[in-house]
Formats: sequence, structure tokens, C-alpha cells
Amino acid sequence: MQLRMPQTNYFMLPPSATVCLFVLPQEHDVSNKRTKTMLTNLAAGHPHDRVGDALHGQLWFLHISLRTCMRSLLSLAMLLAGNILYAEDLSKPGRYRVQTELDQWTDPGRNNRVIPLKIYAPANSKGRLPVVLFSHGGGGSREGNPLLGDHLASHGFVCIHLQHEGTDDRASRRSPRSIRDAANDPKVCADRFRDVAFAVQQVEKNELSQVLRGRLDPERIGVSGHSLGGITTQVIAGQDVKGYGQQFCLPKLKGAVILSPSLPRPGFGDSATAFKDMKMPMLSITGTADTPPDKSFPAKERRVPFDRTSNVEQWLLVLDGATHFTFSGNLERPRIAALLPGMEADPKLVENHDKVKAVTLAFWRWTLLDDPIAKDQLTTVLPKIVQSNGELEYKPAVQQHAK
Repeated sequence: MQLRMPQTNYFMLPPSATVCLFVLPQEHDVSNKRTKTMLTNLAAGHPHDRVGDALHGQLWFLHISLRTCMRSLLSLAMLLAGNILYAEDLSKPGRYRVQTELDQWTDPGRNNRVIPLKIYAPANSKGRLPVVLFSHGGGGSREGNPLLGDHLASHGFVCIHLQHEGTDDRASRRSPRSIRDAANDPKVCADRFRDVAFAVQQVEKNELSQVLRGRLDPERIGVSGHSLGGITTQVIAGQDVKGYGQQFCLPKLKGAVILSPSLPRPGFGDSATAFKDMKMPMLSITGTADTPPDKSFPAKERRVPFDRTSNVEQWLLVLDGATHFTFSGNLERPRIAALLPGMEADPKLVENHDKVKAVTLAFWRWTLLDDPIAKDQLTTVLPKIVQSNGELEYKPAVQQHAK
């Protein structure tokens, strides 16, 4: 610890002077006559008597500075302890009871395409509510990832989980290859991307349901997804897609949470350029055993979007031993999952889910609620909590300069 002394014109020590620093206990109040006399006598006994009075004054100042500094350190320690408790509490349910509702939208611009959805909302909340749109993985449905739907809604967010016809559970039962085709061909996935754009329009109209009519905040919308839904989220966040560019990007959104992120498959483009111009802060979440079901790349390559992106703020959460199933947000595996690589049971599922909930909630509090404390949690405290079973990396945005 270094104390910086103010520059003064009235106090100069000769080069040969020796300064003794006395740290007095709390009970020695410098205003006390006895304490002042002690300091004065100590200063007067110094070989350079001519600076005795000045030295007494400086010792008095140092004592005050140290007392102030110690109080500041104590306050800082209490603040850090409070922050750690606050960060740990992020994995616990919030103050609101969660109400759910099943609904569906019809998009007249796409031959009346039906988009089933499930809404998670905080009951009895007041004011305009931030919105998180969620895109399920291949072969999933609007019932996917209740973990985050329930958790975020309990903390005051509205979560709208979309179901994408053509890459949902019904399509998978009709043709198991449809999911692999979608992951490799943006043409097959295009309706997914348009579903998210249509959902944003519906939120902006603020006619979601009778309960939430007029309650949504159209200026505070984020997007999230798992696996194929993670690819969908990346594209919405600005990933350049072969043959489409950034046609599907929605830069008005405030942030993106990508569960099981993916490098671009050959049909989608080149990883060297796909992430050069992302449009919003991103949180990528994966695990060391997060192998894709088609085994098309090793789990460690799920960090490619994080590594290749530099123009927006990012976090990357990697959990030791977490599998692809971990991030589906379910406590029980579907029967078919036992047949798929990467869908093995996670022995630390509950612990890993708690970390996912805490980090995700902090990210949305920062991006959708402009909470600076939440950002501090992401960059300073949560990495320490996560390190027991993983790593949370932060990557600041690098400003791009026109040549």
C-alpha cells in the first residue's frame, strides 16, 4: 500500500533527515492532549530540531491518513464480501412468482406460418418489463430450457420461448436428417431466423397477451438459444452468413446469450470472417465435454465465436465436464438423448446449472437493465466463484478504426 502525500511549500525535510512512521491504535485520538504531547516530544528529540514542529504536524497527518485508509479498506472488504454473496444469490430464484402461458403467432407474410410459443412472466410485477427471446435446439420445442425461463422470470424478465416449425421435435420425428441439414445449410435455417425477427415485431406491438398487454419494453429485448438455437442467436447478433451477409441480423437488440456456440459450418461461411462485425454484447456458454451430436468438431472449438469476435464486449463461460445436454436446461434427459453423442448425463448438473443461471442473470441485468453492479459481477466476482469448476473469461471490445 502506498500513501501519496500532498505537496506543500511549508514542509521540507533535509536529505539526511530520518522519518519515523508511528501507527497509533484507535484509542489514541490525535485531538487528545496526551497523544499530541507524545508526538511533539518524539519530533523534538529528532537530531534536526528545527524541523520538529513540522515533523509533528506531518506525523499527525500520517496518522489521520492511515486511519482513513484503514476505514476505507474495511469498507472495501465489506463491499467485496457483499458482492460475493450477491453473486452467489444470482443462482437463487428471484422475488416473483412465475406464471406461464402457451400461445402461438401467425405470420401472414410467410403463408400464415405458425409460431408456437411459451411465455414465462413475473406475476404481480410493475412497470415495463425487459424481454428475452429463446430459440430451442434442433429437434426441440417451446418447452425447451425451462431452467432459464423460470429463473429469469422470477427476477423480473419476460421470457418468450419460440418453436421453429421445420427444425422442431415434429420435424425430427418425420426426418432425423432435417436437423443436420439445418445446421449445415442456412437456407434450411432461414425460417428460424425470420421467426425471431417476427417475434421482435410482436413484442414491439406490445399485444402479447391479455396479462402482458402494454407491459413489455420494446427498447429492452435480448436473444438467446441452445445448439441450433445458438447458431440462430449468433446470426441474429451479426454473424455473416454465406449468401445472406447480415440480412438476418437485428442490431436493435441489446445482447445475446449463446448456449453451445458453434463455428460456422461450411454452408454458413468462414470462421475467419463470419464474426468480424457483431452488433451486440455476447455471452457464450459451453463445457469441456460439449461435443455436438453429429461429432462435426471437438468441444474446444465452441470458443471460436468468442475468439474470432473483437468489436463487442464478450464473456465466455466454460464448465469442466459439462456436456451438450447440460445446456438444454432440463433436469432429465429425453429418452432419445441417450443415443446421441454429447448428450451424456452431467454428474455435476445441478452445480453447473447454478453457474449458468448466475452468469446469465448478471449478463441480462447489465445489458437489459443497465445495471453497472451486474457488469462488475461478471468481470470481477463471478470468475472467482466459477473457478471451482470452470472459467469465466472477459474480452473487452476493440474499437475498429476506419483506414
